[in-house]
Amino acid sequence: MIRDASQAAADPGPTVGAPRLLVVDDSDLERSALGLLLRKYEYEVDEAADGQAALLLIKKRAYDLLLLDLHLPVIDGFDVLAYLAKHMPDLPVIILSGMPPDEIGDGLHRLPSGELPPLLTKPVDPQQLMQIVDLKLAGELP
Repeated sequence: MIRDASQAAADPGPTVGAPRLLVVDDSDLERSALGLLLRKYEYEVDEAADGQAALLLIKKRAYDLLLLDLHLPVIDGFDVLAYLAKHMPDLPVIILSGMPPDEIGDGLHRLPSGELPPLLTKPVDPQQLMQIVDLKLAGELP
């Protein structure tokens, strides 16, 4: 089931059972495909189409992992990462982006650490993504 910010407000509690993931991507197709893949592996999945919607969800619900595109409308992925660094530094993040490397480099100055979480370039290989998700959730990746 796809959940939005209004549904999250009714369920602000901590994660119970399957890990809860938030997929943030402005492409409906990418977001839906990622959601389907993650649900296939029995993860609880919420989705957001932009950084502002993602921040609303993050503030109302506990997540075990955030899968984040960098190029987003309203609030971009770099600003989401900067917010997380300040307010939720322990929330694991995986970047999924098709942004050119020079643009990614230009955005790094906006991050307190000047570093990105693990980055997978689009199109994402589903098997590789699931391996990275498992490693991130197990705390085996920075």
